[in-house]
Amino acid sequence: MKPLISIVMATYNGEKFLRPQLDSLLAQDYPSLEFVCVDDASSDQTWAILQAYQAKDARFQLRQQASNQGYMATFEKGILAAKGELIALSDQDDVWVPNKISKLQEALGMASLVYSDSELIDADGKKMGQKMSEIKKQIGYKTPLMYTFGAWAPGHNMLFKREILVTAFPFSNFVTHDYLLGFAATCHQGINYLPIPLVHYRQHESNAIGADLKKSKKNYQSRQERNARICERMKILAERCPNPKEARIFQQLYRHFSGSSLLDRIQRFAIVFSHRNDMLAYKGKSAFGNFIYPFKLLFGIY
Repeated sequence: MKPLISIVMATYNGEKFLRPQLDSLLAQDYPSLEFVCVDDASSDQTWAILQAYQAKDARFQLRQQASNQGYMATFEKGILAAKGELIALSDQDDVWVPNKISKLQEALGMASLVYSDSELIDADGKKMGQKMSEIKKQIGYKTPLMYTFGAWAPGHNMLFKREILVTAFPFSNFVTHDYLLGFAATCHQGINYLPIPLVHYRQHESNAIGADLKKSKKNYQSRQERNARICERMKILAERCPNPKEARIFQQLYRHFSGSSLLDRIQRFAIVFSHRNDMLAYKGKSAFGNFIYPFKLLFGIY
């Protein structure tokens, strides 16, 4: 018997692209699925479309928010309602290849989470000739320290074990839900990466989170706001990491990132320099680049 897998979808005013994605979920060749769809108080025909699919297939479990709560709260509600031993997240505007779930389930192994590559399509569903692995560095993650300076294990192509929710919940407004899920997975049995595109990742002007093709930088109001958010993220990692050794490292980083004294600068440099190969793995730098990068922390937060 294959374990039950819950596919959790968050929707909001998604009538334009919703049907092709729902059809691709129904076309999955994995034999044991449930579909948990939570609508975030849509004002278009999204809810009616979901109800029509539920009428045809009893595996659809629908929830509707009384008022708009945002996509992270909507995903959290859907995950809490899921019954599966394994959980996959679905955007409302992508298209999955038919063997996505079965391939991810096979590749999960002993890890707590697995994610795959994805192929970009435009608003009309046409392939853009580009994969996410050509834009973002995609790797496996085996320690929480690899999440220190960013990571890319996106929600639209991940499958994870329920066990990580004790660390990932509740979601936070300071980091994305998939960042927390990925970090939580590294606190358990780690993350596998499957270098096969299993999602047609749609890019359009209304993406909640897109592929960032222009590689734009975050629009902070000030450097002080940017630094405060970095410190808050370190605090979250320190509070949630169940592994004592890594938790202490995050606690030290939070303390020394929050200060601006010469001692704080030296301490954060020393911490990152000591763990540079893990902390900087996502950045894909050379050995020399990993050696040089920590020196930036003598002059300011990265």
